[in-house]
Amino acid sequence: MRFSKIVVLFFFCFAMQIGAAQQQDSVAVDRQVFQITPELTYSYKAPKTWDMFRFIPQDLYDLGKFTVQKENLKWDGLALGSTLVILPYDQKLIEDSGKLGERLGGWDKPSHYKRILGLEVIPTSISSAFYYIGNGNTTLLLSGFFYAVGKIGPDDYRALTTANELVEVLVSVGITTQTIKRMSGRQSPLVAIRDGNDGGAWHPFPSFAAYQSTTPNFDAMPSGHMATYFATLMVIATNYSEYKWIKPVGYTLGGALAFNMMSGKVHWASDYPLAVLIGCVIGKNIAERRIVKTSTALPGAKEKKTTFNTQYNFNRIYNTNVVGATITF
Repeated sequence: MRFSKIVVLFFFCFAMQIGAAQQQDSVAVDRQVFQITPELTYSYKAPKTWDMFRFIPQDLYDLGKFTVQKENLKWDGLALGSTLVILPYDQKLIEDSGKLGERLGGWDKPSHYKRILGLEVIPTSISSAFYYIGNGNTTLLLSGFFYAVGKIGPDDYRALTTANELVEVLVSVGITTQTIKRMSGRQSPLVAIRDGNDGGAWHPFPSFAAYQSTTPNFDAMPSGHMATYFATLMVIATNYSEYKWIKPVGYTLGGALAFNMMSGKVHWASDYPLAVLIGCVIGKNIAERRIVKTSTALPGAKEKKTTFNTQYNFNRIYNTNVVGATITF
């Protein structure tokens, strides 16, 4: 219960910050303008309820287009390369994560929640709380939070738009990950360990009946929790880009979520790279679609582009072989 109070206080403070920092154009009737930096503003139209559903086909198309564009092949390569590098070490990483989770005090145990109105919404432990941040219910709760913020006082178009986008995230990410899961047919760690299949057996394109009746046999890759989490993070961080702490805090929580699902034998480490790519691309596209950006930067000023170098490394920690990737931006 103490953790729940901390979460409520966190969101209350965030809501107060949003209200205090709000910069709306009093002249424009159809749009509201928000100051992001001294040189940059975002403007939003009043969102409509149907907006959260009508762009879903476009989300799926944009994801496909992203993966084949030349300038994005580096991200495809990073996701695919990381997956291939991690795959041979999946079993060892799962075993070591479970041992570490046990030493941390129950992180290797299944997550449990208290029910409110029939929904499991109150985590009973820190471990359960971290697992819950990738659950669709969390995204729905955040959508409700932003809707409430948007309706306090004069309508806040940015908060209301964010609320709509988070519902759109659930549907678009859900369709994408469920499609790929049913194509890959990879066993989850818990079932694979029970059956003695190191790294999990693969059964591509299982029948609909088989998938529905024994889902853990087929639904490990990619991680829906991780994709949903990163899409949610991208929507919030993109709309509220003046809050520089959102991404570092979000990435840290994402790392804790990844470890939680490994120590609890829900996902393999190699289930994550593709999920992160899916979540980031879908979430970013959904948020950028509604924003009209206006910059007063000097003519000819070039936008700073993100560059990165990736190095894979192999180490031995506590007599355990581990593989890692260092990404320098």
